[in-house]
Amino acid sequence: MKPLRSLYPYLLRYRWHFVWGLIFVLVTNALSIQIPVLIGDIVNRIEKVDIGQDELGLMILVIVCLAGIAGAFRFLMRRVLIDASRDIEYEFRNSLFEKLERLDPTFFDANNTGDLMSRATNDMDGIRMLLGPAIMYSANTIFGLPLFVGAMLMLNWQLTIVALLPLMALTPMVRHFSRKTHKWFRAQQESFGELTTMVQENLAGIRVVKAYQREAYEREKFLHRNDVYIHNSLSLARVQGVFFPLIGVLVGLGFSLLLLYGGFLIIEGDMDVGTLVSFLMLFGMLVWPLIAAGWVINIIQRGIASLERVNVILDAEPRVADVSQDGDFSRLDTSISIRGLTFQYEGTDVPQLQDIDIEVPQGKTIGIVGPVASGKSTLVHLLSRLYPVERGQIIVGGRDINDWPLAELRRRIAFVFQETFLFSDTIGWNIRFGVGDDAPQEAVETAAKQAQVHDNIIEFPGKYETVLGERGVNLSGGQKQRVALARAILKDADVLVLDDSLSAVDTHTEEAILRELKAIMRDRTTFLISHRISTVSLADEVIVLEEGRITQRGRHEDLVNQPGLYQELHRKQLSEEEVLDYPTRSREVET
Repeated sequence: MKPLRSLYPYLLRYRWHFVWGLIFVLVTNALSIQIPVLIGDIVNRIEKVDIGQDELGLMILVIVCLAGIAGAFRFLMRRVLIDASRDIEYEFRNSLFEKLERLDPTFFDANNTGDLMSRATNDMDGIRMLLGPAIMYSANTIFGLPLFVGAMLMLNWQLTIVALLPLMALTPMVRHFSRKTHKWFRAQQESFGELTTMVQENLAGIRVVKAYQREAYEREKFLHRNDVYIHNSLSLARVQGVFFPLIGVLVGLGFSLLLLYGGFLIIEGDMDVGTLVSFLMLFGMLVWPLIAAGWVINIIQRGIASLERVNVILDAEPRVADVSQDGDFSRLDTSISIRGLTFQYEGTDVPQLQDIDIEVPQGKTIGIVGPVASGKSTLVHLLSRLYPVERGQIIVGGRDINDWPLAELRRRIAFVFQETFLFSDTIGWNIRFGVGDDAPQEAVETAAKQAQVHDNIIEFPGKYETVLGERGVNLSGGQKQRVALARAILKDADVLVLDDSLSAVDTHTEEAILRELKAIMRDRTTFLISHRISTVSLADEVIVLEEGRITQRGRHEDLVNQPGLYQELHRKQLSEEEVLDYPTRSREVET
C-alpha cells in the first residue's frame, strides 16, 4: 500500500523480529489445536469406559504441558513483535523530528504547531498499533483460521460448513466498516490537531487573552472545536459499536447452528459426543481470530490514516536545498554582495523586496532603517537562506550563496532576531545555545557583560542557573533581548545580524551596549536593523527601505542633511529625546 512506503526501511531492518514472531505464532496455534483433539478423545473413552486412571492422568498431564508450551510461545510471540513495534516507533519518531528540523520556515508558515505536535504524538500511537498488535493478531488469524478450519473439516465436513455459514457475511461487512472507520478516524485526528493548536496558542498567549478579557470568547471557540472533535470521536465509536456486536451475533449464530446440527447427528448416531466437544472447542478457538480480525481492521484503518498524516511531513522537501562541502569555505571571507535581489513570500501578491543592490566589504557595518513591513527582516533572513534565493542575487565571499553548505554558512552568522525566543532552560544554557555546553562560564559571563545583562542575571537567586519559564516569561522584554544578544556575541561568528535587537532597552542601556558593540563589530561584517537612528549611526553605510525598495543610502552624516525618510526619523527622535530629557534639565537649572 502506498502509505506504508515510509515504513519499508524499518520493516526491512527488523525483518528477523517479524520472522521469528510469525514462527512463534504458527507454533502456538499448532500446539493449541492438539488440545481439543485430546479432550475429545478423553470424553469418548470416558463415555465408553475405555480408559484407566493412570492413562487419564497421563493424558491430562500432556494437555497441561501442551497448554504451558503454547503459552510460552505466545509470550515469546508478543515479546518479539511488540518490542519490534516499540523500537520502530522510537526510530520513526526520531526520523520525523529530524525531518521537522530540516524543513525550512516556508513549511512551518503553512502548518499549525498544534497539528504538527498531534502528528508527532497522537498519530505515532496509531502507527505503533499498526506495526505491533495489528501484525500480531493478523498473523494469528492467518495461521489460525486454516489450522482450526482444517481440523474441523477432518472431524466432520458437514458440521464445519453449517458452523461457518453465518461467517460468510463477514467479508462484505468488514469492507463496509473499514471505509467508515478510516473516514471517521482521519476526521477525528484532524479535529484533534485543530484542538491542540488552539490550546497551544491560548497557553502561549494567555496574557493577551486575559489583558483583553477574551476568556469567554476563547472558551466558546474551544467549545465549538471540542464539539467537532467529540462528534467525530462519537461517530467513530458508533461504527465500532455496531461492528463488534455484529461479529458477536454471527459467532453466536454459528454456535447455535453447531449445537443444533451436532446434537441432531449425535441423536441419529452419526457422531459421538467427544467429536462434538472437540468441534465446539475448535470453533471457540476460531472465534477469537475472527473477533481479532474485526479489531485488526479497526487498527489498520487507524494506522493508515495516521500514517497518511505523518507522510505529509516525511514527503515534504525543503525548498532550500543543501549542497555538499566542495572546497575549503573556511578560507573565504565574509564580504557580501547583493545584486538585483527580488523576493516574494509564497502565497502573497506583492514582492517584499525589489531590485536590492548592496555591497558590504568584510568587516564593514551596514545599517538598515525603514517603516514597518518595508522588508528589513526579510532581507537579513535571506542572508542565511532561511528562504530560497535565486542564483546570482546574493554572493558571500565571492561564491553564490546557493553554493554554500547550509551548516558552514549558518555557522558563520550570528543572529539576534526581532522576535526574541528563549527556551525553557537556564539563562546560562540559553546564552550557550549557539555554541554548545562546552563554552566556559567565564566566556558566558563576558558575553553577558558586553550585552549589559550580567548585573540583572546575578540578581536572580540561581544566577546563571536560573530556569526560565516558557519563552523566558520571567524576564522583561529588554532582559530577553540582551540575553539573546549575549548568545550572538558568544557565538563569535564572522557575520553579526542585529534585527532591531535593542528596541526594548532604554537609551542609556543602549548607549552602553553600543560602546561594547563597537569593539565587537570592528572585524565583523555587521547588519544593524533598527528604528532608532542612534543605533544605525555606527554603520559605515545606511540604507533606507520603503515598500521593499532602497530609497536612500549613504553615511549617517550625509543622510540627516538629505530630505527624505531618514531625516524625518532623525528629527522626530531628536524631538522625543528633548521631551524625555526636559525634566532632567529643569532640575539641573533649579539646582
